[in-house]
Amino acid sequence: MVSKKCCRRCYVGTIVYILVLLLLIFIVLFVIIPLAFKFSTEIQRNLVFPTWYVQPKNYSNIHKYQLKGVRNLYVKVNEQKNITLGVLQILPSELLSEFVKNDEYDYDSILKNPRYNVLLYFHGNGQDRLEAIGTFRVLRKFFYVISFDYRGYADSSMAELTENGVVEDSVALFKYLRNLTKSRIFFWGHSIGTGVALHTAASLKSQNLIPTGVMLEAPFTSVTDVMKENPLVKMYSWLPWFSYTMIDPMVENGFDFNSQEYILNVDCPVMIIHAKDDEIIPYQIATKLYNIAKANRNSTYQGDVTYHLLEAIGYGHEWISEEPALPDYISEFIEKAVQFETNITSKRLLNQTIV
Repeated sequence: MVSKKCCRRCYVGTIVYILVLLLLIFIVLFVIIPLAFKFSTEIQRNLVFPTWYVQPKNYSNIHKYQLKGVRNLYVKVNEQKNITLGVLQILPSELLSEFVKNDEYDYDSILKNPRYNVLLYFHGNGQDRLEAIGTFRVLRKFFYVISFDYRGYADSSMAELTENGVVEDSVALFKYLRNLTKSRIFFWGHSIGTGVALHTAASLKSQNLIPTGVMLEAPFTSVTDVMKENPLVKMYSWLPWFSYTMIDPMVENGFDFNSQEYILNVDCPVMIIHAKDDEIIPYQIATKLYNIAKANRNSTYQGDVTYHLLEAIGYGHEWISEEPALPDYISEFIEKAVQFETNITSKRLLNQTIV
């Protein structure tokens, strides 16, 4: 009889222990972690800007990477805050046949030559200005490429990393280039760089400065939309306090990159390219961005939006540069963007003459 009572007590004690343990696990996972996320700006910042992931490099020693026609330099974009960005100048590939040494070439004179279109490259959040070498091999067939690191990345100046701060630096860098060259300037953004590129282009519009075209590799509608599709974040989506603790803070603290809004304020043609097997940013999000742009932009005054959705053959999030048709997509886009710019400039001049 005594042994039966002991067994019951052990059984009840075990049940109580398990229930308490489950309750504690629930509190940690679904209360403490969401609250920690809400009140930690640094956790949010590191989610969008994981600078710790970027491996430091000696960017001044380009020879080490066996790259021809590439020069490293530093551009001060904010005198008041003393912010300097690390920049790579990547010459068009057609000039490489006459190339001898990186440091003995007049990069600036080529930049000033309107024969060569210039492209400002916005890298992904886990990359630096030297990482997209495969993409540069394709892009330099058409452009004089300018790749740069955001504040806080690589050896660019340490400064508070926010969406507005990064865009402010990018606007200043565009103005720096605009003062150096009369060439057409295009944008190319990859991943988070698509959000930076679109926000930068939208900001420049208010200053009557417009790039010739914007190309988006693996773009998104907003960071919070991408979060909602992440399997780990989805685990929290059923919580009544999900938006309050995990979504709203990203918007309030300036980490959302609301591309679906910015793309409507970009007055130049846009090309979107995405892969169906992208596991970081699902292609459905890029499709949504395209549909929003097509439905709400005025193609007559803002240019058309082109969408290339690549089949699931291994490109994922990082290897779209391997697509054989990519050079054709770029060439066709350049032609359309230049034609649009020419037409819109003619219309403006005609209107000014009439007035």
